[in-house]
Amino acid sequence: MKSNLEELSEIVARANDLFYSKFNKIDTLMGIMDKNLRKQGIQADAITIDCVALDKKIVILLHDNKPDVVNITLGNKEGCIYSSEEYKLTEISETVILGIMEKNFI
Repeated sequence: MKSNLEELSEIVARANDLFYSKFNKIDTLMGIMDKNLRKQGIQADAITIDCVALDKKIVILLHDNKPDVVNITLGNKEGCIYSSEEYKLTEISETVILGIMEKNFI
């Protein structure tokens, strides 16, 4: 696993734990896609946070050609995208991810 992906996945995992400690009735699933996208020809890695009960998903993308940028997309399991925003990798923290989760899942 690439170092940016590993560091980001640790931040997301901690944010996910914080989210669950605040909202323990809302289950989320976190996933890491470090090979699947590449098999499809997409030069990127992704971290997903799914809230199955609400049919909502957060996808955090790290593109190879933009190593200092993170794209965060909000959508659903079918792949419909509601919004997408770019962040500098250095701006991403547990607080930022937790805020995105609260906004999208609450």
